[in-house]
Amino acid sequence: MAAGATAGTWVLVLSLWGAVVGGQNITARIGEPLVLNCKGAPKKPPQQLEWKLNTGRTEAWKILSPQGSPWDSVARVLPNGSLLLPAIGIQDEGTFRCRATNRHGKETKSNYRVRVYQIPGKPEIIDPASELMAGVPNKVGTCVSEGSYPEGTLSWHLDGKPLIPDRKGVSVKEQIRRNPETGLFTLQSELMVTPARGGNAHPTFSCSFSPGIPRRRALNTAPIQPSVWEPVPLEEVRLVVEPEGGAVVRGGTVTLTCEAPAQPPPQIHWVKDGMPLPLPPSPILLLPEVGPQDQGTYSCVATHPSHGSQESPAVSISITGSVGGSGLGIVALALGILGGLGITALLIGIIMWRKRRRQGEERKAPENQKEEEERAELNQSEEPEAAERGTGGS
Repeated sequence: MAAGATAGTWVLVLSLWGAVVGGQNITARIGEPLVLNCKGAPKKPPQQLEWKLNTGRTEAWKILSPQGSPWDSVARVLPNGSLLLPAIGIQDEGTFRCRATNRHGKETKSNYRVRVYQIPGKPEIIDPASELMAGVPNKVGTCVSEGSYPEGTLSWHLDGKPLIPDRKGVSVKEQIRRNPETGLFTLQSELMVTPARGGNAHPTFSCSFSPGIPRRRALNTAPIQPSVWEPVPLEEVRLVVEPEGGAVVRGGTVTLTCEAPAQPPPQIHWVKDGMPLPLPPSPILLLPEVGPQDQGTYSCVATHPSHGSQESPAVSISITGSVGGSGLGIVALALGILGGLGITALLIGIIMWRKRRRQGEERKAPENQKEEEERAELNQSEEPEAAERGTGGS
């Protein structure tokens, strides 16, 4: 029993070895014809052979023989027993087996593992950067390869040496898309680098596509050579307010200007009473028609990509009066003054009139008294005259 078991084991091992040794890996380009030979088949009929296919086109093994009809336009058996695929495609990847028996009754098996490929055109770098800033992450460009199968890989090079993503100074963002109609792949690779300060001022970047099948040469892009420059340090941020001192009449206008000289110009954001204002970045903040809601402390924050953020000293905005009401207030004041003057003049006029009237009355009283005395004297003088006239007449 032990000897029989040992012999069976060796038979199994030898059979597996023969299957491995007899198998071949075939690589064919998409769209081109492929011929697979059936080993051991007689060169001329009559032939005893059978092809079995297990590919992406079949759910189970498909059997073809010289006596059978061709399988549509996919494959057919040639007179010499070979199998012809006129235009191999992605769906033809799989296993092909032929079992042939010669005239002497010897049986031979052939096994093929077929893979297909498609070499794309040369990759290219789109949106290449012309300048890079030292000390901060920069997008160098996007490497694109279209029409490959299998997908393959993209890799970047700096001055002829491979660039390895380290999530610090070098990072790569990759994307793979597959065309649903052709089955071919499009690859994209976006490179971000942080050039070192004081490093190479004109580095050379390139990208290459490596096919997903062995023994195929890589395809390289044309190199790009952006320039690297170092930013000017961010100076002290100043905030200038107009009118000076931040005191403005109600309804007036306040202009805040943030001065942050640097290259490239930093982004300016505004802060009121310690809270960021929801405004787009701008070096100037205009406050028209100032009201109580605009009072408070203001500052600006300059954000530079290589120097971080720096905040200016704060300034206070306060209201001292009213402008809109200023014109109205002046008019009201003038009217008030004029009204007061008018009333005063009227009172003075009334007083003067009364005074004059009293004086007139006082003057008239003596005159009337004198007239009455004169009249009384005349009456007295007339009475003796009348008496004398009466006497004489008697």
